[in-house]
Amino acid sequence: MPLTAQERTALKYLPKRIQVNQVFESPGLSQTMSTGFFQRSTDGALEGVVHDVRKLYHWVDNSTDVDANMTLLPIFYAHLDPAVIPDQPLPTDDVQKVVILAKLSLMSIVQTCASVRGVLSESLADKMITDALVRRWDTLFPWLQFMYRHFLPFPPRRVPEGFDICDVEVVSITTRALSQMAISVAGQHLIQSNMSIQQFIAKLWLYIGKLKDEDLLRHDASFRHDGREGVNDEMTGHVRRIMVGIITACMPVALPAPFAVPTLHNLLDAMGGYEPFVASALRYIRWFGRKIGDMNNRTTSNYGFVTAMLGFVDALSILIRFLSLVSIMDATCQEELILHRAPSDVVTALLQTWPVLTGVRVNSSTETSTEKRCTMILEDTFDYIDVILRQSEACIPALCQVLDAGFIQLVLQAGFRCPQMASGVLKLIPRFLMYHKVLHHFQKVMDQTANNMARFGPQAKKDDEVQQTWILVQQAARQILNVCRKTSPLPFYEQKCANLQAYDISSVRMTTIDHRTIGAVGVSSRDIVPGVAREQIGKADIVLHALSSIRLVVCLSITHMTCTNRLFKGFDGSKRIRGSLPLIMLVETFNYSLYADRIQEAMERARKDYPEDIERLVLETDLSAYPVTFSARPVEQYADMFDPRFDPAMLKELRGLPGKHLLMALKLRAGREECIVLSPRVGLTLAFQWPAAREEEAVLSAVQEALVSRLAVGPGNVIKRGDGFKVVEYKQPPLTQPI
Repeated sequence: MPLTAQERTALKYLPKRIQVNQVFESPGLSQTMSTGFFQRSTDGALEGVVHDVRKLYHWVDNSTDVDANMTLLPIFYAHLDPAVIPDQPLPTDDVQKVVILAKLSLMSIVQTCASVRGVLSESLADKMITDALVRRWDTLFPWLQFMYRHFLPFPPRRVPEGFDICDVEVVSITTRALSQMAISVAGQHLIQSNMSIQQFIAKLWLYIGKLKDEDLLRHDASFRHDGREGVNDEMTGHVRRIMVGIITACMPVALPAPFAVPTLHNLLDAMGGYEPFVASALRYIRWFGRKIGDMNNRTTSNYGFVTAMLGFVDALSILIRFLSLVSIMDATCQEELILHRAPSDVVTALLQTWPVLTGVRVNSSTETSTEKRCTMILEDTFDYIDVILRQSEACIPALCQVLDAGFIQLVLQAGFRCPQMASGVLKLIPRFLMYHKVLHHFQKVMDQTANNMARFGPQAKKDDEVQQTWILVQQAARQILNVCRKTSPLPFYEQKCANLQAYDISSVRMTTIDHRTIGAVGVSSRDIVPGVAREQIGKADIVLHALSSIRLVVCLSITHMTCTNRLFKGFDGSKRIRGSLPLIMLVETFNYSLYADRIQEAMERARKDYPEDIERLVLETDLSAYPVTFSARPVEQYADMFDPRFDPAMLKELRGLPGKHLLMALKLRAGREECIVLSPRVGLTLAFQWPAAREEEAVLSAVQEALVSRLAVGPGNVIKRGDGFKVVEYKQPPLTQPI
């Protein structure tokens, strides 16, 4: 690539314009470069003398004269002609010379771009980087690809014999070039619009993510932070931090998420699919969490230590934010992240990071910076958990993961930094407590929290909003646990379903229900238990399959649930509902008894809104909301949600408790979408006369205990039996009073 006349003139007068009196401290080179010697070095570098090009690289590496460094750039571009890139790094003199000249030239260009930051204004530095790097990308990029392809083997090993180049240098060149691109406006646009660059970044992201600490622990001056000693001297740490910034620069965050989907899919394709991407991202998160946690064992907190720690915290925060973004954009990626335990890894990394962040104190400026980062990383973490609990099909496994990882401890310790977000995520938990798996994990968390409160309580400031929310969430869980403890562990209908072939269907009290009673679920042969004749099921099958959802066919088949419960796989919300049917029914009954006054208010509003459909109202209990809400609307509004065979006129036998209405329905969340199912209480009562009197009395007893614990005992705080329903009379409890 020949130089222009203007570039040659600038190089000719460069030695006269600058005052050159620099002592090189590099190995094998220690002399003062005079003006004449500098001129001979530039002439020799133009002719391709490796020794002279190396001299100029050392000049650039030690120089603070930005203009002089920029003037030397055409010499380096001259040795980066893509036309001379060899097909293979053959051990010949010509090939070795071309590769070494390209390496030194790339290092010089990257160092020149890095030197303008902090010396020039932001706009001028951006312009110079654009001129030196972005506009020359067609020249530089083929060489970066060549270096990656031939000098970054995995696992790291010796490079081809005869080449003065190592994997440390190649990683340094490629990551620093891309990071300079990522922080310039024109460079960001090029990265986000060029598929080849995105694919290259994806491969480099995978390569660096797989590196072990011992692979690249050799120190490289280009990776030291301002020449200061500290943790940032470890190349493996600094390069990971750089790669996080590079991969996130691929995503146009300024645009709505759908516009970034093609970029995400391009990255996924280059990495080999969802699983390699997810595994690599979690490897980065675990690495940062572990390294930041290890810093807590350091005896001194010098400048380099604090700077490195804050850099790692920034990278971890950006990476968690990146997970939130890709989870919103791609549902499959979101589910793969949960399947590989991303929620658990994120919470664990935060618990490792938090003691270091709160324990470092050097001076007032770093303390302020640390506090900002504390808030930032907590907000990003709470936002990610909020996203997966609200939008994921695997919200229940995700919640169990964060509970086991110590999310409640994190909220109680650090929630005061962002109390609204912490309280908001806590309030999402009660909507999942009617599922056995969640309730089991949450019960363990409550026990552990009670035991550990004395240990980690003093470490965190108390926030009234967070503490009050935690008390209310515990109250909701304990109410359900009290009901479960009082009822029989194996309901009557499960005993009947355990051996359906020997079960006398005629013993079930069936009224006038016929095939027109089937709601939303079309019973097929797949729903019938193998080995059981269809005629054996008879009319009972109608009830067993009469619980349905709006958008997802939720066959709450008692028979199917009992016989295939252990075979459920995946994140199908209907399976979660079917597997927790007894608990959902108990929660339903508990709410009908505890909040009868709210139900009456909802029914009164519905009677005013639908005066012509008073006898055709459906009571809908929203268990996906916290606190629980109630509403009612005509049964015809459910017609398009159910199977065409659904006949509301035949459902008078399904009058439930409390109130005079045809049906009761529950709104649940077991996945991405909310679903409405017909009342499990109604189906179980008609099919098996369950709950029996013992369970009924146990629920009422639990309600009474809940009232006594929430309210002052006195007149009116009792449960009375009404006409077809239970009535609970009590005063509104104070929100701050724990159970």
